[in-house]
Amino acid sequence: MRAIVRQGASVRLRRMPVPAPAPGEILVQVMVAGLCRTDVHAAPGPSARAEPVVLGHEFAGVVAELGDDVGGFAVGDRVAVTPMLPCLRCGRCAGGAPERCPHAELLGVRRHGAFSEFVAVPAHVVHRIPDALTFREGAYAGPVCASLAVTQADIKPPDRGLVHGGNRLARLTAHILRAYGFHALDVHGTEKPADSAGSLSEIPADTYDFAVESTPGSAVIGELIRVVRPGGRIVLRSRPTGPVEIDLGAAIGKEITFETVAYSTFREALSFLVQEHERIADLLGCVRPLEDFEDLFSAERENQRFKSFFCPNFADIGPAEIEAWARLMRPEAPRA
Repeated sequence: MRAIVRQGASVRLRRMPVPAPAPGEILVQVMVAGLCRTDVHAAPGPSARAEPVVLGHEFAGVVAELGDDVGGFAVGDRVAVTPMLPCLRCGRCAGGAPERCPHAELLGVRRHGAFSEFVAVPAHVVHRIPDALTFREGAYAGPVCASLAVTQADIKPPDRGLVHGGNRLARLTAHILRAYGFHALDVHGTEKPADSAGSLSEIPADTYDFAVESTPGSAVIGELIRVVRPGGRIVLRSRPTGPVEIDLGAAIGKEITFETVAYSTFREALSFLVQEHERIADLLGCVRPLEDFEDLFSAERENQRFKSFFCPNFADIGPAEIEAWARLMRPEAPRA
C-alpha cells in the first residue's frame, strides 16, 4: 500500500505492506484522512519518536478485515476512529471516559496512522458513521470531539463570551458554542503566530464573562486576562508545542479562573455532526491524493483556515470538485 511516512526529519510517500489486524483489532480501508497541525508538527519529529511511522490520525473508512475476538462489526461497515488510543488501565478509562485518558497514545506519532490506504486499530476506538454523514464529515469527528470539550467548562448562556483566534479551531469552537445557546459571543483574532494578540488590544477591559483561547501564547493570555471581567473565566483548550508564560499577578488581582478542557466523547461528536453538519461546512476544504502531501503540508503551515483531506484511492473515486465528491460519498439509502 502507499503511505506518507516520516523517518527522521524527512517525510515521503512510500510503499509498505498492508498491516494484518492483530486479535482485537480492525483493519480499516482509509477513505478520507484529515490533515491537522499536529501532523505537520510531528512530520519533522525528533528521533525519539517511532521511526519509520505513517502520519495521520483523523480519518474515516470502511472495515476491510476483522481480527480475532472482534464482534459487532462487519466487513464493509462505514466507520470513523477515535485517534487517541486509551490505556484502558487508569481511573478515567475504568470510569467510562477513555477519550480523556491522560496516558492515551495518538495515532501517527508512535504507532502507524491513517495517511495510507489501510490502517489497523483497536476495535474499541472504532465507531460506525451515521448514514446521514459523508466520509469527509466522519473524518472531522476528531476535531469536533476536541472542540466540544468547551461545553464541559463552567460556562452557561447567557454569559457573554469571547473566542480568540482566526483559524478553523476558533471558528469551530464558535459554531459549537452558538449551537449550545451562547448567542452573546464574539470571535476576535488573526491567523498570525500564537504570540500575536491580534485585535484584542482594541477591546475594552472587563468586557467578557469568559474567553476561550485557540492560539495560545503569552501575549494572547495576557490580553485575555485584561478583557475578562473580575471573577471571570479563561478556558484553555489548545495544546502548545512549548511552555506559555502567564502573568499570575494580573490573573490573581482579577481572581480569574483558568479551566482546561481536553475532549468530549466521540459519540457526542458524531451526534453533533448529524445535527449540525451544515453549520461546519464552511470549515471543510479540499480533498487531494496522497501524492500531493507536500503541497498540503506547506499550505497547512501557512494557513489553518480550512481542513484539508487526503483520499488514498482518490483516482478511483471520481471528481475532484468538493461538493460532487461529498455527494458521491454519501450513502444512497439508509440501512435496514
